[in-house]
Amino acid sequence: MFSEDVTNQPSHLPGLPEGEPQGGEDTTHERLSVPPWYRVGIIGAGAAGLRTAMLLQKLGIPYDILEASKRSGGRIFTYHFASDSKSPAGKHDYYEVGPMRFPNNDANKLTFDLFEELKLQDQLEDYVFSNPDAVKFYNGKKATVSAASGPGDHFDDVQGVDKKYIDMQATDLRGKTVYGVAACSSIAFDGFRKELLADYKKGWDALMQYDWASTRAYLSQYGPKFPLSVIQWMETQNGSTRGYDHALSEIVLSSLDFNDPSKDVEWKCIKKGTEVLAEAMVKSLIVKPKCNHQVTSIEGPILLTPNECFPNLSTTDREWQHNIAFPFMKVDVAGKGVQIYSHVVSTVPFSNLSMINTDKVKMSYAQRQAIRSLTYGSSVKIGIKFKSRWWEQNGQKMRGGSSYTDRPIRVVVYPSYGIGEDGPGVLIVSYTWSQDASRLGSLIKNPDWSEQLDPNRIRPESEELLLQRVYEDLSALHDIPVQQLKADTLDYHAFNWYNNPYTMGAYAFFGPGQFDTIYKSVIEPSARGRFHFAGEAASTHHAWIAGALDSAKRSVNEILQLDFPHYLPKFQEEHGISVAFSDEEQAKKQFIKGVFATELEEAEIRAARTA
Repeated sequence: MFSEDVTNQPSHLPGLPEGEPQGGEDTTHERLSVPPWYRVGIIGAGAAGLRTAMLLQKLGIPYDILEASKRSGGRIFTYHFASDSKSPAGKHDYYEVGPMRFPNNDANKLTFDLFEELKLQDQLEDYVFSNPDAVKFYNGKKATVSAASGPGDHFDDVQGVDKKYIDMQATDLRGKTVYGVAACSSIAFDGFRKELLADYKKGWDALMQYDWASTRAYLSQYGPKFPLSVIQWMETQNGSTRGYDHALSEIVLSSLDFNDPSKDVEWKCIKKGTEVLAEAMVKSLIVKPKCNHQVTSIEGPILLTPNECFPNLSTTDREWQHNIAFPFMKVDVAGKGVQIYSHVVSTVPFSNLSMINTDKVKMSYAQRQAIRSLTYGSSVKIGIKFKSRWWEQNGQKMRGGSSYTDRPIRVVVYPSYGIGEDGPGVLIVSYTWSQDASRLGSLIKNPDWSEQLDPNRIRPESEELLLQRVYEDLSALHDIPVQQLKADTLDYHAFNWYNNPYTMGAYAFFGPGQFDTIYKSVIEPSARGRFHFAGEAASTHHAWIAGALDSAKRSVNEILQLDFPHYLPKFQEEHGISVAFSDEEQAKKQFIKGVFATELEEAEIRAARTA
């Protein structure tokens, strides 16, 4: 009847092979006794999907990972440049198109715990987040990062900004005196940040009082009531063009992910690229992701007997009733047929989930609104492989860190690895997001993220224009002739995350009101507890692997809560609950609300009609 069956599954661990431990199997973890037809379908092989599978594997719960593209890892994407006689190999011929740095703070604890679990500590190396010798370049004026952090009008901003704001001083949460844009930001946001650090629940409640507001609206109408010219100035130097159109809460929460003012934070990156993490996660799995498995529709829950779903199922095991109907989820995979699962965990971005037919999934109005409307940010990264690491030579001191500008490339990221090496080097010549990324992205002919490009390929005309602009901006920041930069180029790679069919955006970047309203619906299950939302969007740590990992933990909590509640305390003792919840009681309430969400909505409709 369906394309796969579970015949001959070993009774000790349904869905997994017998024999010696393989690929990181945890032999000390108590395994659950599950029916021979029980499987969890995981959509997407990014960090959330892989972590969900790792947790299920430890429990002895069978799973499939269905990945639409040709590769695992999702937005963990390290691009490796090809080499030939004209483009000789360097020692570090790669750059991070996706996640590239990890602050060792509370927000990223799950990521560092995973490094330890996978024994990757030796693969970590220092990441230079800030370099005092890097450049800030605004309004045609240039200053070092160190100089620009002091008092004064470094970029002739007085032509558009009242001098009192340029000269403004404040004491930040570390007790440091800051000036100008940094002072205005401290005045605007540190109150929220301080409350969140002191008592997260109270701080969250205080922040949600203004979740309806964009950052721009809050800064102008409430809080500090800055003039619009000051807000524009802050946005230009603090982030991305139109970034302040997004929710105030998004900006505040994101700032804590980057900068925990309560402690000094070490930044790390992974030797040979962040893909090493994804590869280690896949290696730990006995059942590997199924690539080229494009999910087209999901349905459920529907009551079926195991014999209906799996007609060849062995009936020798009398422990399980095969003729009693159980709730199942149907998943249609293009060209592969229908798969049957006891639970489905969607870890793909909501933009991609909207392309999957979920009409027959029992979910709430708010959850359908979330699939349609949760906001994702644009992002573009451009890497160029040069003949030399010129940014470290001939008086240039860009040994890690980033330079910032109001020119189209916006941010240049200097590699923290290979510092001082001879031979070719790779530079992230532009890292943009929001409107800045949309504009550059329109010039990029996106390659597939599994494709390694030929260094001698014919460049699209639009990318010739893109590179010309990149060279001009690099020249302005570093005082190096455009022709020299062109002559030093061996290859380039440009990637627009919004034009990638497997993500349709870079990361969740919520708009006003979306945390306080829609977000609540995606941290609870649907389909009577059998369809789960995971991925960084279903967390408070947007754009971070830690958010994806936390959502995976929450989804497994939900599966256990529904089908194996006796085991939940032990799982939570080892892994805890999601940081989305203030305590276990809130987690349980949110779970129950999700299980009965459609019934609660129907009751509200009836009450409204009779009122």
